[in-house]
Amino acid sequence: MAERCEVLRVENVTVAYNGRVALRGATFTVLGGERVAVVGPNGAGKSTLFKAIVGLLPLESGRVEVFGCDPRREPASVGYVPQREDVDLTFPVTVHDVVMMGRIRHIGWLRRPSRRDREAVRRALEQVGLADLAGRPLGELSGGQVQRAFIARALAQEAPLLLMDEPFAGVDAASEEAILHLLDRLRERRVTVLLATHDLQMAAEWSDRVLLLNGEVIAYGPPADVLCPDALRRVYGGQLTLWEHERGTFILGDGHCSGGRR
Repeated sequence: MAERCEVLRVENVTVAYNGRVALRGATFTVLGGERVAVVGPNGAGKSTLFKAIVGLLPLESGRVEVFGCDPRREPASVGYVPQREDVDLTFPVTVHDVVMMGRIRHIGWLRRPSRRDREAVRRALEQVGLADLAGRPLGELSGGQVQRAFIARALAQEAPLLLMDEPFAGVDAASEEAILHLLDRLRERRVTVLLATHDLQMAAEWSDRVLLLNGEVIAYGPPADVLCPDALRRVYGGQLTLWEHERGTFILGDGHCSGGRR
């Protein structure tokens, strides 16, 4: 099997808000086609990490490279799906318009979308099951549909690296199923995905590697190595109860994370 190339390098990245450090000294690499679950409690720095990677937050120190380049200079190489609460649903825009925003780097400013741009938008909407709602105002969609619209925007961008910040938070069952199906299709296309989640069971079953985060990188590696009692206690402390049993470790959360068994 051919050796996979390095897609993402985060090296000693520190980010601060108003003088307070939100993420300190984060260092890790991601290979092409990998699925990485970014796990940690609320306030652990998951969203901060993603925003730093795409250039929405300045770095206090360190560097980020995507395919060896600064993603701030090559933004088309990274697709980003923000948390739903970061989206202004009062802005008068249709679902089609939102997805077409993912093509801006291809279209250029003050130019009309080409046939290829329109086809990319149509295909992205079909992939997330929103083709019939293309003309609907974004504010009329359900929470799960809004999340799928922003996933479609990232797909239309055709980026080889996709960051998804809590895509399952507050979504309906149909949207969750659609997103899971889409993640499988992205794997077939060798798209590299980083997904922030509170769901430890999903992290264990879905990802190739898990990044445990709580203000800094606590552990990074295969789920079987990372999702162990010692590392989880370092991340969650009193927020997490672990019941060790001969058949595995049962994880009981208090609302900041979802439980499961490994």
